[in-house]
Formats: sequence, structure tokens, C-alpha cells
Amino acid sequence: MTKRFKKVIAGCLLIMSLSFISSVAMAASVPGKTTGTDVKLRKSPSTSAAIITKLTNASVTVVDKSGNWYKILVNKKTGWIYGDYVKLLAAKGTINASGVNFRSGPGTSSKVIAVLKKNTGVTVLETAKDWNKVKIGTKTGYVAAKFVANTAVAPAVTTTVKKAVNVAAATASTSAASVKVSRAIDASAFSAEVESVLSLEQEIVAYAREFNGVKYLYGGDNPQTGFDCSGFIGYVYKRFGVKLNRSAEGMYSNGIKVSKSQLKPGDILFFDASSRKASGRIDHAGIYLGGDSFIHASSSNGEVRIQKLSEYRGTYIGAKRVT
Repeated sequence: MTKRFKKVIAGCLLIMSLSFISSVAMAASVPGKTTGTDVKLRKSPSTSAAIITKLTNASVTVVDKSGNWYKILVNKKTGWIYGDYVKLLAAKGTINASGVNFRSGPGTSSKVIAVLKKNTGVTVLETAKDWNKVKIGTKTGYVAAKFVANTAVAPAVTTTVKKAVNVAAATASTSAASVKVSRAIDASAFSAEVESVLSLEQEIVAYAREFNGVKYLYGGDNPQTGFDCSGFIGYVYKRFGVKLNRSAEGMYSNGIKVSKSQLKPGDILFFDASSRKASGRIDHAGIYLGGDSFIHASSSNGEVRIQKLSEYRGTYIGAKRVT
């Protein structure tokens, strides 16, 4: 067998392996069991809907929810069962995109608990067309259903796929490029969940940094036209479901007061930046980044910029935590 032919075979094995990995991820569903005898499976979520069949202690797959009714799949039949007669069983799932909001309730107005990375592992507790109730570690919340996929890779299957990938990589070449490919596959498909969930504060800080250099505009509240100090902070926090008062002075009534020694990244800092100094009136604010730095829309510099807190000339008034 020629070296070139071996590489072709190896490439095919890699493609087949990756295709197999992709095929085991599907739209999130939850296993369940009907409770009681002769439970009615109906065509629609209503007691007046036609009965498809009756089930007794049947294993089912729950694929949607409407009010108190569950849409289930059983024996190649799909229908609706009243919630009192279905016991849900937790299922393993993964997040299929990066930057997905993990919320306290099923809606975009609910508070963001954390922002999730792609391939974050979750336990699906309840599934619906729009929102899935999931558990991550000790936290329970909601994720938009389109971002949750079931994990169907069993340990034995994982081992088989790993072997196929390893054989392919070994047969193809021992070059650095091949090793890099095999490691990438291993990391994305089989690695343990390490640092898959960013804290909300970390995500806020990372998002705020994206606007470094955006021009200053008095009254501005978006990156297209420019920001003033409170417009910038309000824009950043709105992304995470936190609504703040519009002015810097008004924002000081939001959240809880934090001492300077207890500052955390994401806290809002307040200043008297005017020439009055001694008046102590709040007229400027920024977002604390950690260490000795904060980011703010600076009128004197004409842009959003990161600056050392110790070098800022405004009089420090205090800080608030709003998450």
C-alpha cells in the first residue's frame, strides 16, 4: 500500500469519524415515563382532542410543552399527554453555540445568570419549543431551545470513535500538522468541561472592552454614533438583561453599594469629574475591570478608553454592583 493511498484512507476515516460525532447530536428532548394505566395520547393539547392511543407505564420521549401538556414520541407515534401523567427524566445535553445566555426564567427579559461557551455540558430537565429548563452544576435556569442539543455519545461509542481518529491520524502522517488535527478533534469532542461557563461579571467586562476606542458623544448611547459615560454603561448592561437609569447620577440609585476594598470586575464606579471637585456631585461613571483599571467614555479624551483608577483625576464617590 502506497504512502499516498494510506493518507487517502486515513482522511476518509477522519471524515467518517467526524460525521459520526455530528450525527449523535440532535435537538434537545427529554426521556419520560407515563404514570398510571390507560393514559390518553391525544392529537392536540386538549381534553377534547381525538385519542390516538392509550398508554400504561410507557417509556416516552418528550419533545415539546404547551401549558400543562407534553408533546411526546412513542412507538413512532406523536401526540400530547396531560402533564400529571408524565414523569420527566433528566437528559444530558450540550450548548451548540458560543455566547448563549443562561437565564433565570424562560424569556429574554429574565436575568442572565451566566453566558455559556459552545460545548458546555448541561442536564436538560424540561424541554419545550422555545425554552429548555437546564441544570449546570448546582444552578438551574433556562436556555433558548435552539441552542441546546442532546448528547447521545455513550462511553463505548466514544472509545470506538477515538480509535478511528487515532488510527487515521497515525496512518496519515506523524507530522506536526496531523498531530495538531488529532488533538483538536480530541479536545472538541471528548475533553472534560473545563471553564466552559464564564461568570456574568467576566462576560460583562469582556463585552465592555469591545468598545474601547468608540468615539465620545454627549447623549450618545450606541457604538454607531458614539457614547457618553452613562450611555456606554447602559448599553453594555442592557446586553445582559440589566436595565439602568439613564444618567450617571441616576445610576447611583441602582444596585447595591460596594466599598472600594471589595470591588469586583463589572462594578460601576462613580465620580465627580467636574471642576467643582469638593461638591461631591456625581457626573461621571465607568466600569471596573479589575486591578487598577476601569473603562469609561471620556469626554476629555473623546473616546471610550481604559484607564488606571489611580491616575484618574476625578474625585471617586463610590461603586455599585448591579448583577
